[in-house]
Amino acid sequence: MRAYVESYGCALNRGEASEIEDFLRARGWDVTTTPDGADLAVLVACVVIESTERRMLRRAKALSSAPRLVVTGCLATARRDAAMTVAPSAVLIPPGDLGRLSAIVEVAGPPRHADPHEEAGFAIVPAATGCLGSCAYCITRLARGSIRSRPPRDIAARIDELTAIGPLEIQLTSQDTAAYGLDIGTDLVRLIDRILEIEHDFRLRIGMMNPKSVLPILDGLAERFKDPRLFRFLHLPVQSASDRLLRRMARGHDYESFELVVSRMRSIVPGLTLSTDIIVGYPGEAESDHDTNLSMIRTIRPDIVNITRFSPRPGTKAARQDPKVHGRVVKRRSRELTRARFEIAQENNERLIGRTIDALATEKGRGSSTVLRSDAYKQVVVGGQVPLRTYRSVLITGATPTHLLGELA
Repeated sequence: MRAYVESYGCALNRGEASEIEDFLRARGWDVTTTPDGADLAVLVACVVIESTERRMLRRAKALSSAPRLVVTGCLATARRDAAMTVAPSAVLIPPGDLGRLSAIVEVAGPPRHADPHEEAGFAIVPAATGCLGSCAYCITRLARGSIRSRPPRDIAARIDELTAIGPLEIQLTSQDTAAYGLDIGTDLVRLIDRILEIEHDFRLRIGMMNPKSVLPILDGLAERFKDPRLFRFLHLPVQSASDRLLRRMARGHDYESFELVVSRMRSIVPGLTLSTDIIVGYPGEAESDHDTNLSMIRTIRPDIVNITRFSPRPGTKAARQDPKVHGRVVKRRSRELTRARFEIAQENNERLIGRTIDALATEKGRGSSTVLRSDAYKQVVVGGQVPLRTYRSVLITGATPTHLLGELA
């Protein structure tokens, strides 16, 4: 029996898709790379913005030609009616619900395991689903509900299994990783300590964390980043540098809190790579708010800024908020923020030219190139095929706003 799994959206979706593939293999299914001839198709779908939802509905309709189709991810809960309209024969299950999947997938034969030597140099390990936030614009919160953390022993066991055959990048992910454990009497710092007890060689990337969730664990978290097994990488979405808009968004933090976390982390973790997010054109966003965002980019100088144009999602408070920002204005502001973001990122990366660094090979690049990750989680592209899950010494020879160029030293 052949199964095909297709995923979109956040790292949590991709991590859950990987677990679905492992789940199917353990029940004897062959997991294929194409839906052609598959007996089962699984779509792990995202609906974070309207254009993404439309694409997911098109994919659900296309994949419904398979003998059986399972739709999961946020589409299956937040936009269930829309999914059933385009794929009425599909089975919809909540994101991450392997128990529900087990009820509809029979054993197809002896377990089939992927060749570990053909795997990528990274793996995504979900720590929790859901969150404790109440952001006015977020349909993901409606889809996944309140936070449900996985037991630390289960997470550690999964990482131990994945890293047993050699060095690996582990992406620990959640909707808000800093909120991990608050529903089960623990926290992210203690989870990291448990993971660091694992004796295998790995590099740990901590996933997105909201400022309000980081603040209670900030000092302990910053101290853990001194361990060389943690990538010096912080994904801390601000969404807006305007306190007025942050209140409208119901983010639960102000800009000063964001600055505090960044300052503290940078003081403890030299060379930290900072990633943040900005929503452009949120209802009520004035030109002065846009100018504040531009100023933030030039002052904080993040390495990565994920810029998203506001998209009203059904069932959210933001969908009913006014005044709306005209599309032409949103496009212009998005272009200006993108230009500033790339200018800063280029300058940040150019400072690394001429240095020799150690990096872990994690992915095959375009053509015959290989992608490696530095200790600061900088993406380094080198020519030639470097064996994945190996460390190499790399001379940085060039820079772009999104990655570094290097030569094997």
